[in-house]
Amino acid sequence: MFRKVFNQEGGFTLVELLVTVAILAALFGIATMALGGVGASAQSDICTAEYHVVQSAIDYYMAENPGAALTPGTNTTISSTDGEFADFLRNTTLGLYSWTSAGVLTAGSCPAPVSTPGPCGVPSP
Repeated sequence: MFRKVFNQEGGFTLVELLVTVAILAALFGIATMALGGVGASAQSDICTAEYHVVQSAIDYYMAENPGAALTPGTNTTISSTDGEFADFLRNTTLGLYSWTSAGVLTAGSCPAPVSTPGPCGVPSP
């Protein structure tokens, strides 16, 4: 009886282990390729969202101050302490924006080009 227990083989064969490793490598490769462009599209989405937030702040300012004309801006990073419509923004923008006195965004570059980036690549205010 003890001979039967000790003669039984347990564990996996080398072929079974190699097949398992190959399947895991294929799944990892598929996941890596699927998530490869996530960073670039996330930055693009952030820039698009910020552009819309700035335009919304301009629209809100124009609605609160009917008949008022904005001071036109050209390639400006907007801080929440700049006055006019910037009071309706939470933080300093990452991009540079241009707008007309009628309150229309005419251009924007995101992220704003900086000569000395801050920590983690975020532009210094």
